Amino acid sequence: MRSTAEREARRHLHRGTAALQRKQCAQAVEHLTEAVRLAPESYGALVNLGLAYFHQGQYTSAIQHLTRATELDAARPQAWLNLAAAETALGHLARARKALERLAQEHPRHRDVHYNLATLHMREGRVLLALAELELELAEHPRHRLARELQRRLQAALR
Repeated sequence: MRSTAEREARRHLHRGTAALQRKQCAQAVEHLTEAVRLAPESYGALVNLGLAYFHQGQYTSAIQHLTRATELDAARPQAWLNLAAAETALGHLARARKALERLAQEHPRHRDVHYNLATLHMREGRVLLALAELELELAEHPRHRLARELQRRLQAALR
């Protein structure tokens, strides 16, 4: 049987996640912060709290919670993708690359990992590396519209 704190944490996790889905990030942060307080080892609460902070533009707070999530469960990909996005938003491209490379090593077929590496390489002016990552993304996910569009734009720029 679950303790009262576990039930309360779960309730806040569900409410926070629902608020996040409705794009009500302030409400999501409130509930998810409480969920993390009650259950500090909750991967889902940490990832969703990081995502809520990300959507509010609070990237440092997002990184804090997403990093903790990767420490709790390094095998799950979503925290790594979100961590890379938050690091990129702050201009920490080397840190973002490290997170994405870790994800690519563990989950090379995960949707968006190679696409995100491609966008990172593109920001760094490394067009050929970006195209190579897009090839990998499209080999696994041929219907990835954004990857296909970026590939076409980069190929056209090289002509």
